[in-house]
Amino acid sequence: MRFWGMFRFTIGETIRRGVLIFYFCVATCFLIFFSLGVGQSAENPGVITIFGSEFAHESMPGLNVAEFMLIQLHSSSVFWIVLFGIFGVAGLIPNMLEKGTIDLFLSKPLTRTELLLARSLGAATGIAVNLVYFFAGIWLIFGLKAGVWHWGFLSSVIYVVYAFACLFSIVAVAGLFTRSAGFSILIAFSFVLISWLLELRESLLFLISDNPVYHWILDAFYYITPQFNAMLSNSSRVIGSNPLSLSPPQFTFMPYIYSFFSASLLYGLALWYFSRRDY
Repeated sequence: MRFWGMFRFTIGETIRRGVLIFYFCVATCFLIFFSLGVGQSAENPGVITIFGSEFAHESMPGLNVAEFMLIQLHSSSVFWIVLFGIFGVAGLIPNMLEKGTIDLFLSKPLTRTELLLARSLGAATGIAVNLVYFFAGIWLIFGLKAGVWHWGFLSSVIYVVYAFACLFSIVAVAGLFTRSAGFSILIAFSFVLISWLLELRESLLFLISDNPVYHWILDAFYYITPQFNAMLSNSSRVIGSNPLSLSPPQFTFMPYIYSFFSASLLYGLALWYFSRRDY
């Protein structure tokens, strides 16, 4: 069993445990419900209907209703999809470390680096499949029923999957150190909260103290850890600008670049720790 064999085994494990099937069923129910509420006015092609209410594409200057709906749908759903995804795959690393299982895996012609990376990539791919299914479904609903083919919304899934892969570096490290799916979930959720607070550090946390060392510590922690909240916020800006949002409207690649290096550092730490443990 080489790298891709372990990768396929990990995908199969998520299916056998019902993780992907459960999220697929939930996403399907939501898509069916949403498809019943979106349509296009028969009298006026420039008007779309959202659960019985009619809206012109340009209801007011600077506000595209379809784009605004997609942004709101993206912002309200993607955060929870990713977090619930953590519930589904947080146990993959601790399960791998169970006595008997780890002995079997290490007996295969597979290095520890390949083993850990295959498990991590399999976890990210499992969630990516569900995200692509959900986003493509919403995109098709708006396109077929409302005549709105928004490629920005469809492409935003790439940035969300990337954000999840970076977040999983926290889960991987936590799983190796604690060997517990429960603790891994708790640490991941705590990090998401911390990431949100650090994003607001200049307008919130810096007000607690004027000490420059305190500010430097917060800045350092912000840049050496994946900027999860910033990545999700930027992924919605690919769709368009939200006139009702107080956050900067411009999309920037910087959170993704910073997160690449911080996630690489965390995965490197996980690989270093895993390679030196005696199982």
